[in-house]
Amino acid sequence: MTVRTLFPIALLACGVATAPAFAEEKREALYESTLDIDRDGKMDRAVLVVVGGPGGRTDFGAMSDERYGLEGEESVDLYIYLAAGDEKLDLSRKPTFLKKGIADTEQTNWVQPLENTDKGSLIATFVYGWGARQTWGESLTIVHRGGEFLVAGYTRDWEWGNEVHKADGSWDVETRIGGCDINFLTGKGVAYHVLDEYQPMKGTFKLVKLADWQVGKRPKACEF
Repeated sequence: MTVRTLFPIALLACGVATAPAFAEEKREALYESTLDIDRDGKMDRAVLVVVGGPGGRTDFGAMSDERYGLEGEESVDLYIYLAAGDEKLDLSRKPTFLKKGIADTEQTNWVQPLENTDKGSLIATFVYGWGARQTWGESLTIVHRGGEFLVAGYTRDWEWGNEVHKADGSWDVETRIGGCDINFLTGKGVAYHVLDEYQPMKGTFKLVKLADWQVGKRPKACEF
């Protein structure tokens, strides 16, 4: 249910700017995607919404790599509208489900377009340090089961480059990589510190409701 790739290449959403939903705070749709997440035969709509900031932006999704860099005090909410995939987006309409602050803005400052799978899962990905020496990112895989939105999977990957100074005065860059991939539907997870050499994580992981998901909280094996 999860994806390990730090930079997904499937770009399934486009940037859309709409009117703010509430007068007291500026809200604009960043990326949206349609899918049948509750598997009832009707298309649903998921939207990543930028909250705060200057507002009135028109360059959402226009960057060459289809990603958005958060500015200032901006945060990101997830709106899900069931059975509204064929309707025009209207942020003034109350969503079926709202997850405030779905991005860990203290750890990640880039937002990628939403993705979905052929099984109706939704994937939200957030990244820090595009192209930098220190880069990491995380993805949430979201499903709808038994009338609840659930976190089916959590993936985190990182690449950490450190300068190593030699005795002759020269220096080199030592790169460490790592990651974890947790499937909450099976209760199992794997971690790696050498690319593609996965080791089972200890213990089991309980299924988490998306409403209860604590941004920034992660198993120790997912830290770097």
